[in-house]
Amino acid sequence: MPVGARIQTFSLENYTGLNFMNGFYKIEVIEISKPGDMPFIKVNLITGGLTKQYYVRINEDPSIKDEPFNQINLNSSFISETVAMIAVQYPDAWGSPEKYTVEKPVIPEEIPNIVITKSADKIILNKGDVVEFTMIIENTGNGTAYNLTLEDRFPPGFMSAPGSRFPPVIQDELKAGERIELLFALKAVEPGSYNIEPTTIKYGSKTTSSNSISLTVLDEKIQRSHLITVITLDKTILFTGDLAEVTVKITNNGNSSAESILIDGSPPKGLEVTKGDLRQVYKKIEPGESEEYSVTLKAVESGNYSIQLKTSYSDDSTGFSSNSNPIIVKEKEQNYLYILIPAIIIIAGIALFVIRRHKEYSY
Repeated sequence: MPVGARIQTFSLENYTGLNFMNGFYKIEVIEISKPGDMPFIKVNLITGGLTKQYYVRINEDPSIKDEPFNQINLNSSFISETVAMIAVQYPDAWGSPEKYTVEKPVIPEEIPNIVITKSADKIILNKGDVVEFTMIIENTGNGTAYNLTLEDRFPPGFMSAPGSRFPPVIQDELKAGERIELLFALKAVEPGSYNIEPTTIKYGSKTTSSNSISLTVLDEKIQRSHLITVITLDKTILFTGDLAEVTVKITNNGNSSAESILIDGSPPKGLEVTKGDLRQVYKKIEPGESEEYSVTLKAVESGNYSIQLKTSYSDDSTGFSSNSNPIIVKEKEQNYLYILIPAIIIIAGIALFVIRRHKEYSY
């Protein structure tokens, strides 16, 4: 043992530490392994504003050679599930350390959340036509969804389209933030009005369902327009003061031109338009063609929002609603130094003025 050093043994539980010389050097136990062939203790060594992790095993020298952490040495003679005996060799001038409790890190619970959105390329079709369906399956939670199974009921009045599988096959798991797209197609064989029931997905102990879709199958082929409005954003998580670009695309999937088109809506509370206009009017959109426009929004108040627009046109005077993905606005942290520093300058100026006036009148 070096001259001027002492060795002392401490009984430490998980998330406890030793504080030498009011924080000059700290030893924190952040993990104690279960007893076994190779039990170990994981420790944080903290000094000079730096932190480094070391593993301590029974009767083994962890070889603390890196500066400035090499001011001590560690050894252990006993490790259980909850406590460890740690021998610490440290400079005698430091004096005995204080034992303290280490704040445990908060680990967020990982919870998956599956959202299903089902859409069709047309809602009015003729007998013999094929309708294509798209299902967007997204995990909006912060944990992986396991053991996914998909359930769907075959709708009356339809049959599987050639080359398509119903119901579609889904993968076994979906990680947080991931999304997949499933496609299938059905062929209309009987005229009538049909409700395509929601698709159900089970994962773990949870169940979620998509939206349903109403379809009309006509006995005779007629000319009709069919508009689809899609709202996309360049970002969905904002801080107050941030800008987001909104793109609105209107596509005619029908077999006739759509006329007198009105896209109407206003920004939700918490967002305001800084460029462009959510309300747009178009004279005509031909079959298979699209129109597109952009609007810039500014986040002004924290909260959860969604942009909703209503599209009406010659073949649908009532109109239909379209929604964007959810928008999350968070409050931006204020930098109070911008307020504090000018205030200090003003107060200092007033103080200097009073002192100067006092000296003038003292004469």
